[in-house]
Amino acid sequence: MNNTDNYEIALSFALQTNRNVFLTGKAGTGKTTFLHHLRKLTNKQTAIVAPTGVAAINAGGVTLHSLFQLPFTPFIPTSEGIKNLLEKGKIRSAKRKILQELELLIIDEISMVRADTLDAVDSLLRHLRYRHREPFGGVQVIFIGDMFQLSPVINEEEWKLLSPYYQSPYFFHSHAISQNQPVYIELEKVYRQEDMQFVNILNEVRNNRLTDKSLQALQSRYNPTFIPPADDTYITLTTHNYKADRINAEELDKLTGKTYLFKAMIEGEFYENNYPTDENLILKKGAKVMLIKNDTETPRRFYNGKIGTITAIEEDTITLECPEDDSTIEVKRMEWENIRYQVDDKTKQIEENVIGKFIQFPLRLAWAITIHKSQGLTFDKAVIDAGQAFTAGQVYVALSRCRTLEGMVLLSKINPFSIENDPLILEHEKQKLLPNKLEQELERSQHTFRIFMLKLLFDFNDKLGQFNRLKKSMDEMTTSFNEETLPYLKNIGKQLEELKEVADKFSKQLDRLFQHFPVNEAYLTERIEAACSFFLEKIGILIKTIADSPATTDSRENAKVYNEGMKSLHENLSLQQYIMKKLRHPFVAEQYFNFKNKFVVPDVKINAYSKTKASKTKAITVKYPNLYFRLLELRNQISDNDNIPVYLIAANKTLVEMADSLPLTEKELLQIHGFGKVKVKKFGPYFLDVIKEFCEDHQLRTNEEGRLILD
Repeated sequence: MNNTDNYEIALSFALQTNRNVFLTGKAGTGKTTFLHHLRKLTNKQTAIVAPTGVAAINAGGVTLHSLFQLPFTPFIPTSEGIKNLLEKGKIRSAKRKILQELELLIIDEISMVRADTLDAVDSLLRHLRYRHREPFGGVQVIFIGDMFQLSPVINEEEWKLLSPYYQSPYFFHSHAISQNQPVYIELEKVYRQEDMQFVNILNEVRNNRLTDKSLQALQSRYNPTFIPPADDTYITLTTHNYKADRINAEELDKLTGKTYLFKAMIEGEFYENNYPTDENLILKKGAKVMLIKNDTETPRRFYNGKIGTITAIEEDTITLECPEDDSTIEVKRMEWENIRYQVDDKTKQIEENVIGKFIQFPLRLAWAITIHKSQGLTFDKAVIDAGQAFTAGQVYVALSRCRTLEGMVLLSKINPFSIENDPLILEHEKQKLLPNKLEQELERSQHTFRIFMLKLLFDFNDKLGQFNRLKKSMDEMTTSFNEETLPYLKNIGKQLEELKEVADKFSKQLDRLFQHFPVNEAYLTERIEAACSFFLEKIGILIKTIADSPATTDSRENAKVYNEGMKSLHENLSLQQYIMKKLRHPFVAEQYFNFKNKFVVPDVKINAYSKTKASKTKAITVKYPNLYFRLLELRNQISDNDNIPVYLIAANKTLVEMADSLPLTEKELLQIHGFGKVKVKKFGPYFLDVIKEFCEDHQLRTNEEGRLILD
């Protein structure tokens, strides 16, 4: 299987399944391209995160810590640790909405994300999304990165705290990953290097299998006294910022001529540690610079990592000459955006809100750069000073920045022990599936995803859970609401319970259907159509019931809790109704997200606040509450079918009176408050049928005087 196949398979997993994916690959295999491509293609509600600010800006996302409001202290994966995390990380309502709407989370540079950080993310998502049994609260996660490059940062004290709970700091040893292993997909074709000898050497470095011949080839590039020619494009890769800064400052000072200072324009919120280049960019004619952003023009004149020499400087234009180009390049100021995710109240879509901009020439002095900042870049010629490398990953990053072995110069010899990769990473790599197994896994996952999405279409667990959480809050403030509120809420709960019960039975029926492969599509379509007809009718009645809320209270605070809870329930049921109508025939799982994105939240007016609430503490008293709920459901069904406002059919007070006195004739019904001759003639038979059936079921009847008679 070639790189294109793996790339397309990874996209299929991301777009057509709900499986978590670990997308990896050597330096230069197209991982960043995949991220941006997926971002454009997906209809899922998506957020992109990275462990550092600069990586997040480059990926077009935000940092892990900012999205999840994570503390910078280690996370202990115990019940007490989770409790502390939830107490410390008070997530604002805006962030909470984002995480509740989230469907796809893309984590870039996963090699730098610690296991405990990932478990903290997992715990927060499970808690905030009320899906405690599902890894990451049911959010699909795409992990992108190369474990052979930069490692997680952890000091000795932190590891003392975490080592009793983790085998290593790597993300794949998190509890979340242990419980739900992602599909391991590797992009194998290296676009950066075409020199096969060099590609093989880099592979040997990755796999701790550096042969003597390859080591000799690397050591042949050792030249400790090498000084790059002034007119060449060599860039020095160092381990520390101070080294790179010193080299750049010394080389700039050697140039004669005028010094130019270009100050960045910063708009809104853009933190200094996220600046992609210097805020105060000091340049001279003749300076060696690196472009740090891809050209936005067509045809593309430059790319991130291209090196050139400044030939002219003006206020708004800097001209570069690059050895591989026949003509000069004129560079203008460009902008980087700092975004914040937010949820649109009307569409419920996760949107990118630009909260800050950094505007500067996309240039950086390029006599030297740190190995860390070079990750993701490609150089034709590089001088590598890795004598003080912290990790094997740093050495590999430095070596793999180069296109060819001949374009690399080593200022210090390669110590075989300094490039030994962690055996745990090599062990994890064994989880990579063989090409034929990967295709089989994709087919199986697509089949499973179809079943999952079909069940999701008829799932009422989240709505019932949402309602029960509201009901629990309401139990503490019932006395502040009018007497109609309690039976009204009980009726809604009863309808949701009944919907869940039928949906659960249908779910089991689907399981039996999908046990046979291939599936009987004609019969499946028939069952989906029948289920949609049933549920759409019931959901319509329930939506109407919620919209006609009779609840009132003179407490603004309690009204706010009630209003938000009921509007949210109304919105979620309306969304389910909308998607069910769109997907009923034919059912295509991937279209779910497309239709969800087109849904517009209906405008419903639910406001329980009233300064003159009739009864503050009086509890409702209904002699036969079960009958009351049946009458309430009947009234709402008539309202829905005939498009008549509920108050023109029967007020709640009228329903309570009927449930108390049990009228069995039209004459008795006329005695009920709110029932005149017109209503009795139009709606009376329906209500009387329900009351008679109830009386027969419970062996109840009334005499002419309306008194209860027991058989």
